[in-house]
Amino acid sequence: MSEDRIVLRVENLRKWFTLRRGFFGGTAQVKALDGVTFELGTGEAVSVVGESGSGKTTLGKTVLRLYEPTDGKLIFKGKDITHTPEKDLMWFKRETGLVQQDPYGAMPSFMNIYRILEEPLIIHKVGTKEERAEMVFKALEEVRLTPVEDFAFKYPHMLSGGQLQRVAIARALILRPSLVVADEPVSMLDASVRVEILTLMREMQEKRNISFIYITHDLSTTRYFSEWIFIMYAAQIIERAPTKTLLQNPLHPYTRALLSAIPDPDPENRKKFREVPPGEPPSLVNPPPGCRFAPRCPFASSKCRTEEPPEVEVEPKHFVKCWLYAGAKA
Repeated sequence: MSEDRIVLRVENLRKWFTLRRGFFGGTAQVKALDGVTFELGTGEAVSVVGESGSGKTTLGKTVLRLYEPTDGKLIFKGKDITHTPEKDLMWFKRETGLVQQDPYGAMPSFMNIYRILEEPLIIHKVGTKEERAEMVFKALEEVRLTPVEDFAFKYPHMLSGGQLQRVAIARALILRPSLVVADEPVSMLDASVRVEILTLMREMQEKRNISFIYITHDLSTTRYFSEWIFIMYAAQIIERAPTKTLLQNPLHPYTRALLSAIPDPDPENRKKFREVPPGEPPSLVNPPPGCRFAPRCPFASSKCRTEEPPEVEVEPKHFVKCWLYAGAKA
């Protein structure tokens, strides 16, 4: 990808949290993000998929510099922001947005919708009072909360979950950011509303040419939203490829297990037994040596259990971190 098209470059990114074990138990490091590398182009949408505790949310918050990286590099539009002081990141905060999982928890209950949407404009000193009013009403129109007068002066508890998530999207986009992280934006919504919200985000993303990181544990929704899929397991990206490529030809055993677990409304499925990997994800305080999926992998060899596999490009733009393929490329 040419340099002028890269919005975000992540290089060997790590985020470790210090865990204190009682008064006299000392400390340990929780390796919540451990060596993640990728590039994100202008207008691209990427889905980050994995089970709970895989590091998806930590990746999103570290990319937005809500967490300061422990190691590695974050390059945004050619500028290294890895350890830039918070006071010098106002320009970056204006260029980025966040859609959180719980729309009720994300909204201040004492503010009405108008004030919630106006707040980012006030913080970043955008426009006059009249210009801000116009921007707020336009934002509500864009997320289809119309007539806007019926919604602007209501409070969060007066809206449904789907309506409030539309407000969250409007707030994330009102400053016209270049990059938006959506962290499980539909997981708390009814199934009938999920498609509407995903379709709305996709339309806004394409209309404004925004780069999107869509974090989810539901692999079935990614085909409708993103150009790329990144599969995370135990704080690492273990497979990444264009969406169609990965869904048609998953390579990593963990990715195959995720795909096989997607519900399919076929009556014949009641007669089938779905194979799932045994065991639990490893502790991120003391992850296993070698491949982190090896303790649960039916194909694991002694090498898998002792040496960490490198990421290899098995097919054009299809990368996987697994000795089943790394050994063949060696």
